[in-house]
Amino acid sequence: MDPDPEEIGQEPQTGAGTWTPRVESLLKDWRNRVYAAQSAHYRAADVFRMLNYIVGVPAVVFASLVGTALFSGLEQDSPKTLMVASASILAAVLAGLQTFLRFAERAAHHGTAGDWYSAIRRDIEQTLHLPVEVRGTPKECLDRIRKEMNRVAQDSPELSVRRWRREATRFAVKEPMTPL
Repeated sequence: MDPDPEEIGQEPQTGAGTWTPRVESLLKDWRNRVYAAQSAHYRAADVFRMLNYIVGVPAVVFASLVGTALFSGLEQDSPKTLMVASASILAAVLAGLQTFLRFAERAAHHGTAGDWYSAIRRDIEQTLHLPVEVRGTPKECLDRIRKEMNRVAQDSPELSVRRWRREATRFAVKEPMTPL
């Protein structure tokens, strides 16, 4: 079934584009959607940066303690030996987790996605603030923005459902909220 010409900003008979209230509403909804995605990705980046520090700093501290203790010399069967061995194991586990979970890399990817969504949001806001006569046709404008939204969605790291729902609600994104 072909879409209603008015839904995509076209006059039914001539095909010339007009900025109808429905087109403006769709553009505003897209702005809210990209704003929510921008915010969710920036928050995810913040969480991963924090996790990087929470895991990385103790790993460095424990590895340093083990190295210092080894240089100071250890006697077998002393309580100090047990502490150093425990710190050594903990340092290895934390370093392994930091490497495996790639918190810093994930933070960078979410930050990049947030920046990209931010650029799309600014494009939409610019379009909404331009006089109708200089915006171009709604179809061309919507197609350009839709393609950019699709591209960033494909290239961005996945967001958790909980994080997306929180931001979608915050920015009044119009979509059915299905239960998990």
